[in-house]
Amino acid sequence: MAAGRARRMMATASRTTKLTPTMLEADNSVARHLLDSNLWAITSGPRTKKKKKAIVEGDNKRVNVVSEKLCDDIINYIKPTLSRHEGCDLIDIYPGAGVWSRKLHDVLRPRSHLLLEPDTELYKPLLDPLLQRPGTKLMPISGIVWDHLNKVLTPEYLPHQVERRYAPSETPQRNDTLVVSLNLSFWPRKRFRMFDSLTTLVLHQLISSIRPGALFQKYGLVRMLVWIVDMEKASILPRTAQRRKKLAVEAELSTDWICEVAGGDETMEVTQARGGNWFRRDYSIDLESMRRTLQRMHSQGITTPPGRESTFLRDYLALGDDKLEFVAGDSIAKIERPFKSEMQRLEKDYEAGLFDKDSAEFRRLKSLIYQTRWAEKRSIKIHEFLQERRKILDAIINAGSNQELVQQALKWAGDWDKRVSALEKSLRAECILHRDNIHVLQQDPPVLSWDRRYVDPLVVRPNEFFPNVPCALLDIQPKATAPILREIGPGSTRSGDMFDMMLHALMHNSVSPISKVLEFLWPGASEGIFPHCDTLKDPKLGGSPLPGCGELTSRTLSERQLIDILERWMEWPFKPTYAQMVARTVEGESSTEISEEDDHISMFAHAPLIVTH
Repeated sequence: MAAGRARRMMATASRTTKLTPTMLEADNSVARHLLDSNLWAITSGPRTKKKKKAIVEGDNKRVNVVSEKLCDDIINYIKPTLSRHEGCDLIDIYPGAGVWSRKLHDVLRPRSHLLLEPDTELYKPLLDPLLQRPGTKLMPISGIVWDHLNKVLTPEYLPHQVERRYAPSETPQRNDTLVVSLNLSFWPRKRFRMFDSLTTLVLHQLISSIRPGALFQKYGLVRMLVWIVDMEKASILPRTAQRRKKLAVEAELSTDWICEVAGGDETMEVTQARGGNWFRRDYSIDLESMRRTLQRMHSQGITTPPGRESTFLRDYLALGDDKLEFVAGDSIAKIERPFKSEMQRLEKDYEAGLFDKDSAEFRRLKSLIYQTRWAEKRSIKIHEFLQERRKILDAIINAGSNQELVQQALKWAGDWDKRVSALEKSLRAECILHRDNIHVLQQDPPVLSWDRRYVDPLVVRPNEFFPNVPCALLDIQPKATAPILREIGPGSTRSGDMFDMMLHALMHNSVSPISKVLEFLWPGASEGIFPHCDTLKDPKLGGSPLPGCGELTSRTLSERQLIDILERWMEWPFKPTYAQMVARTVEGESSTEISEEDDHISMFAHAPLIVTH
């Protein structure tokens, strides 16, 4: 019953963009304290009814972690990874009710714990027990106003930290003596100027600070634990190739991992409520990804606490030995769609005699059966094309230096491309999409951060937060990016700056063959760069020598391939200057619809954030 109620609450939160009365259930003393403040009071009756006046002032869009049990489960789950930070300095931005802050303090035992909390009047009574501990200090400022934050990132407050300035030729090192915790959970989503989501903007600036060593990263590579509303996680941690955009790629290039430690259960009901049915992939791909994740967890001695398993994890474990038979791409694609569960329900109702053949329900059932068979036929055709593609790649690899065999395989590839190109548009797109999702998993390491996760997310429940909006905890561990990406600003080669604009173009045309996308960057770039990038063509390096529809798309490019493109770009004698690239980018944006996530944010990637509270 409790699990069913949690799923319904998750689906409700996914469907609405407003605060509703059902989101204000207070199940413990912390939640009741927040509820009694009247800050989240809403009018559920006639419009003439007045809203209760808040007892204290504060931001009523913030979402707080209020469950000690959730925090205990999370801390115990990732405790093996936290031991290296014991005795560190802890910067805690938007601690709010302080439940998570107190639990994190218990395990890290920091020498200093700075709590940056602007709503001190609301939260200080809840933070007082933590403030009694040595080394803790409450500062009434907003930690996401960088001007305020930079006043804290000084020897006065962090006497043990030393700024580390690295040249591009040097390798930045981890700094385990500093940890940052942020709660960026807002509901409804908080807007800032032209951005629909303040959370996404701050996430982008946190990631963008890693390469130049800005903000916290000036002290070395500093781990960040970030709470966000569950619906916001897809932009930085996509689970499919089709959701991999610019922010996700930049995060992959700049981190050892971005791992969702806890979050909402990605059930079909929740996915459907979010309108994300298109953002799913073949069942066998998810099974293989789960198997690899459990192997990593087992090697670290990590097990999922009972009751925190995701629906997919439970389904995976229930397969028993059968799950060993699943290898991504070996079988006909099986993608869960909401109409299949509806069809199964109607079939049971018909067998039970609840409706006859003359009813609307029966006509609906027949329609769904036809839709299912139609989808199955398409899946069979796609599987045949992709199996043939795999045989072509194997033939090219096995040919080695035998040019006669290589040419035979390439002729076969050309014939394959003609037949795929002749497919109906939506079927061709589905074929390429399925290929891309298999490809990103089968790279070493996998392309998506999601497929490299060191733990499977613990399932949260809405009432573990106040308001009852499910949130996700992201564990972000920065890494030393490639030296060529750290050539930023005047006095450098500006290769890092050029890459930002190149990535903009690559991900703006993410489904096109990579040779065509390179031509969008600058006239002649395809001819000048593509032939010299071995990683794009060599199957052993994750490339594809097949032409046309057999080429890699931008959304599948790995870190190694992106660096290869940039290196060849910098060697190209006809490359434009940085100023010319900027002018071309601005010109292109004036005539092209701009995606907020991919474009506006990139323009402010290194700009100071100014948020009015």
